Amino acid sequence: MTESEKAINYLCHGGTTCYLLDNEDTILLIDTGMFGNLKALDNWIGDRKVDYVFLTHGHVDHDWNAAAFQKRGAKIILSEKDRELPRHFMSQPVKPTMPKYRFRNLTQNINGSIFRTHKYIPDIMISDNKDFLKSIGFNAEIINLPGHTYGSAGILSDDVLYCGDAFTAIWGKPDITPHAVDIELMKESLRTILAIDPEWLACGHGLPLKMKEAKPVIKVYLGL
Repeated sequence: MTESEKAINYLCHGGTTCYLLDNEDTILLIDTGMFGNLKALDNWIGDRKVDYVFLTHGHVDHDWNAAAFQKRGAKIILSEKDRELPRHFMSQPVKPTMPKYRFRNLTQNINGSIFRTHKYIPDIMISDNKDFLKSIGFNAEIINLPGHTYGSAGILSDDVLYCGDAFTAIWGKPDITPHAVDIELMKESLRTILAIDPEWLACGHGLPLKMKEAKPVIKVYLGL
């Protein structure tokens, strides 16, 4: 493990990967995982208070515990374009990004309709406000990465792009996310990731990976 990887503070548990950004005064949690994750999150975070929760998108495997942190005083940040998505998965039904994911996509839409996160109302809705995180003391910017959902977004900080499900390492290797509400939008977001060219991609599933590992996979998918 390199020094750069050590600087990425993450918890991979229950199939979802959550991240912490800490500027000493403020703690920001990126995504909250699914049911069964809260105890693991509490053990990982310890006695520190989470001030903000940044949701990369409004799917249940990322926002299940948002309500719990909100009750403890954390402010929830979510894209304006995902405002109606929490608890209403089929407001943005997903499509398979490749033919091999057709059956998986069917189960995704079924499961997404069944499982409903605990109700919460976001405190801060973001759209194009890339500099919001700077206003709360982080040397970071919000990157819009639509496609997986209409409001999917990430955070660029210290040459790490926390990209949610815009890209994945769910099977222990870099891969295209299996589902998207809009495949063309997702492709544009992959082009955005290529243009940013961070050192690391911190995905919503799987361990952080070097951009040089992801780049060939993205280029093949985009036909570049």
